[in-house]
Amino acid sequence: MQRPKLIFIPLLILLVGLSGCSPKAPEPTPEEATRVHVGDQAPAFNGHLMDGTPFSLEAQRGKVVVLSFFATWCPPCREEIPHLESEVWTPFRGPDFVMVAIAREHKASDLGEFITQMEMTFPVLPDPDRGIFSLFADAFIPRTIVIDPEGRVIYHGTDYNPDEFAKMVELIEATVAANSSAALLTTDS
Repeated sequence: MQRPKLIFIPLLILLVGLSGCSPKAPEPTPEEATRVHVGDQAPAFNGHLMDGTPFSLEAQRGKVVVLSFFATWCPPCREEIPHLESEVWTPFRGPDFVMVAIAREHKASDLGEFITQMEMTFPVLPDPDRGIFSLFADAFIPRTIVIDPEGRVIYHGTDYNPDEFAKMVELIEATVAANSSAALLTTDS
């Protein structure tokens, strides 16, 4: 009986190491993938809504703004969208409030059927190259950001969690009410 040659053992170790069996770097957490945090000034960006209307975040100063990053293939995004429609867009829509869903990695031509299927009546802004998304984060959707009238981020959440969503809705309600009250005081003066 012949003994295996010892030369094959180092060669086998080398091949296993080169084949990718080595440990991979861990994926970032949602917090590690976040570029803009609560208290930060929201980065300015421009784009065009689905109907071609220009949109500038900077032009929304003085309003409460909700940005919702989503993708058509994302199950938690699909779960969150009806809640955004009924619990955020419908009750707060008005002169002191803006909501825009930003379609990460989608062109306008990708979105029409999805918008109809999901019964989305709020504005949608395509972000095919992740240019807008990358200002706020590196990964993880859905991602919802609430910006106060001064342009500061007051809420930044990832994924869809009904309890966190309810807290966000309460924050939006309080911020819209405070902004409306401040506007009334300014016009009464």
